[in-house]
Order: sequence, then C-alpha cells, then structure tokens
Amino acid sequence: MIRLSQERAKTLLAIHGWSAVFLGLLLYAVILTGVASVFATEIGDWSSPLPARVEDPFPPGTDGMIRGLAETVDPAFHEELFFFPRAGNRLYAFFHAHETGEDGTPRERGVAAEFDPSSGAMIKRVEGTGDDIEAQDDANALAHFMVDLHVRLHLPHPWGLLLTGVLGLAMLVAAVTGFVVHRHLIRELFTLRRRGDRLLTARDTHVIAGTWNLPFAFVLAFTGSYFSFGSAFGIPAMAMVAFGGDQERMIETVIGNPPATDETPAVMGDLDAMIADARERSGAQVGFVQVQHWGRADALVTMFMDYREGKLLGPNYVYGGANGGFRYTKPSLGLTDSTGSALFSLMSPLHFGNFAGVFSKAVWFALGFAGAYVSITGLLLWTTRRQAQRGWRHLAAATHAVGYGLPLGLVLAAWAYFGGRALGFDVNTAMMSTFLMTLAASCAVAWRVEALATARRGLLGATGLALIALPVLRMTSGGPGWADAFGTGLQTLVAFDIVVVLGGLFCLWTLRRVPQPATAPLAADDELDEAART
Repeated sequence: MIRLSQERAKTLLAIHGWSAVFLGLLLYAVILTGVASVFATEIGDWSSPLPARVEDPFPPGTDGMIRGLAETVDPAFHEELFFFPRAGNRLYAFFHAHETGEDGTPRERGVAAEFDPSSGAMIKRVEGTGDDIEAQDDANALAHFMVDLHVRLHLPHPWGLLLTGVLGLAMLVAAVTGFVVHRHLIRELFTLRRRGDRLLTARDTHVIAGTWNLPFAFVLAFTGSYFSFGSAFGIPAMAMVAFGGDQERMIETVIGNPPATDETPAVMGDLDAMIADARERSGAQVGFVQVQHWGRADALVTMFMDYREGKLLGPNYVYGGANGGFRYTKPSLGLTDSTGSALFSLMSPLHFGNFAGVFSKAVWFALGFAGAYVSITGLLLWTTRRQAQRGWRHLAAATHAVGYGLPLGLVLAAWAYFGGRALGFDVNTAMMSTFLMTLAASCAVAWRVEALATARRGLLGATGLALIALPVLRMTSGGPGWADAFGTGLQTLVAFDIVVVLGGLFCLWTLRRVPQPATAPLAADDELDEAART
C-alpha cells in the first residue's frame, strides 16, 4: 500500500470525488435526454405536422412517388434507396451511393425527397451527403437535436459514441454493484421515513427509486453500451481485422443479403404490390424499405416490418426488385434464424421501448425518468453534504446548474426551434446556441446565489413556465391551433400540448416543497452514514 501524507490523501480523495461527480453529471445528461428521445417520433409529429392527418405513410401510389423521383435522380445514385415515414408521417426517400469521406469514414451521397402521402406531392428535394441533407431537415430537427444529444452529446464521431458507451458501462457497473451492496434490498423497496430530518427522507426516496429501477437500469445500460461501442468501435474493428477495412462489405456479409451482381437494366416491380403482400403476410405495418440496385436485374427490395401485436420482433421480407416476387423471410443477421440474430434484434426494442406503441413508450419514459431522478438526487445529496469543504461548493453549484439547467435548456431549445423556423433562421444553430447559453446562464445563477435552494427554485420555476407557454409558441409560430387540429384529425397534437402543459404544472407544483438547508447539520450527516452502513 502506498503511504501518503494526510494532506495528499485528502487531495487525492477530493480529485476522486470530483471526477465521480463530473461523470455522474454526464450520465444524468445522457439519461435525461434519453427520456425525451423515447418520444422522438411523437416530438417530430408534434413539432412539424402535415396539414392533415396521414393514416398510412405507404398508401397506394407510393410506387408512383418513388418511381417519379427515380426518373429525376442521377443513375449513379441508384445504388441504394431507403424510404420510410418521418415527422408528421411524411414519406422520406433517399437515393444514394456509398463513398469514403476525407477523414476515411464511409458516408452516403445522393438525393433525398419528402412527400405528402395524402396527396403524393413532393414537399422538398435536397442533394448532397447524408450530413448535408440532415442539416437541412427542418421538419425533424427538434427530435434529431434531442436524439443526437442522447446518443453522442453532440460530439464528433466517434468520440461522442465512445463517451456515451463509457457512461453506459458506468451505469451498468452502478446497477450491478448497487444490487450487491444492498444488503437489505427487500426492506429498502418500501422504506420511506416521511417524518424527521428531510435529508434522510431525500436519502430514502433516492434509495427506493434506485432499488426499484435496478433491473431497468441494467437493461438500458447494457443495450446503450452495445449500440455506442458497436458503432464507434465494433464495426470498424471487425472490418479492419476481417475485411481489410471495408465496412460496407463487412455489413453486407454479416447482414447476409448481398445481391448477386447482374447489371442488366430492368424495370422495377410494383412497390405497392410488394407493400400489400408484406402486410398480408405479417399482419403488421411496414416500417422501413430498402432497395438495392434500383433499375437492375439484380435489384432486391427488403421490407422491415413493425412489431406485431404482442411481439418483440418484427419480420423482414425480401422481394425480387425486377419482378416484385417474394423471395424469402430474412432474420436480422444472416439468412437463417439463429440465437445471435434474435439477441441482436432484441437490442432495439429493449432500449427504445417501442415494441407496444405508446403504452410501452410511456413505461420506458417513467422508468427512465426514475433513473434520471436517482442520478441527480444522488449527486445532490453527495455534493450538498460536502459543500462546506474546500472546492465542493463549486461542485454543488455545478450539480444544481446541470440538474435543473439541463431541462430548462432542452425546453428553450424547443422555443428556439419554433421561433427560428418562424423567423427564417437556421433552426439547428438557433437550438444549439440557445441550449448552450441556457446552460451558461444556469451555471452563472448557481455560482452567484448565496443559497443553492434559490437557484433550484428559479431554474425549476423557469422550466415550468417555459413548458406551459410552449404550446402557445408552437401555434403562434405557424402551427395549427386546437380547432384546426381537431378538424384535420390531428388530435394527438392536442394531446401532446396538454402533456407539455401538465409537465410545466408539475415543475411548479414541486416548488411547494421547503428545501433542505444548504449545509446539513452534522447529526444528520452522522445518521446518514449510519443508515448507509446498516
């Protein structure tokens, strides 16, 4: 054992604690934005609806929309096509070819278009790389901002994915060790001391939420780390080892659907008929369509189906592109069913919670919110008890700034989206600038106020008021009002407005609580330590 002076030991212990708080705040940010990302589809539909409700994003006539776009696209981009529904159930189609960027990473370049499925009219057409096209996608910008913050904290590839992967592993370790160290696990599921010291009550609430949330935290951390490390490290490493760095060839081999090469020109089969056949076979709706080698004899069309009722997995069907005939049912990996393919397919529904529609998403939202609550309350308890020590006052302020400033930043980013779109500004720049300025202002407030409870009340109150006013801003910036929404079948838009207002009222309702004094009495600290030991 290394012998250290008392002063140096205290310094190292402080550094250890500071680094833990820093990682904890990043983990809280990932969890909280993940909670919002559960409803990314609904956020897109709410923030940018079409004039009328779209019942079917793949209606009869889809073939005509895609075929008409193909005739205007350079044949060099016919290598691959994706089409699927996006915000407001717009039908999004992307003809593209694969290339290598200046940094050596694979990317896509081509032509993307959005259609109104109800009328078949083209809404927008953009050409460029995948990133260029994404930057001009105002309809999905708000949902994409939330998702990108969750997935990679808006950091460059692959560093953002690596960081969120590490945070996922930290959450996984916390879940496992939390299960091991809870010697009174069953008792702590129900122990809540409402009378007595409020710091102990806060500790009990934190422990109860964390204990009930342990299984979900494990699942979420494992699947999240899988996605982050798989994209940032796993695929490039496997491609480098086994495929000479060719990631596209590796993916084709692993997925198991590379078409046999036949460049003979051929008229594409009827996509409408293929979609109808896939629906009849599965009893489910089409979620995503991939076409390889459009306009050639070797074209393949793969239908990725949504989850059937009561199922965690949806089937995938492959059709011959030239004749439209059904070829085979395909698992996610390879060409035959396997345990590995089933486990791979389960990762997505278990992480996103989208296997049973709005109901499962609501459950995942609640469990994710509990996880965010556990993260931030643990950090608040830890830093508040130590803020009298040297250096910890700033960490306590940072914890309050991020804990209550991050939700405010997300809400004001939505304000910037609606306001920027109405004024003709670049919405991505407006959202990012507003988000960063809100975080900076939150830090300034937390650093300058004498009592951190004042910062908490101010930031939480501002979040509540901003949420309550958000539906009004949506309407005044060009969005449909409630009367128009009911008249055009957009009742879900009204429901989302109500949920947002209720969220704001909940923030204001929590302000009724009398906050714990900034510096807890020593007796309370001793009792907390004793409670932790027992």
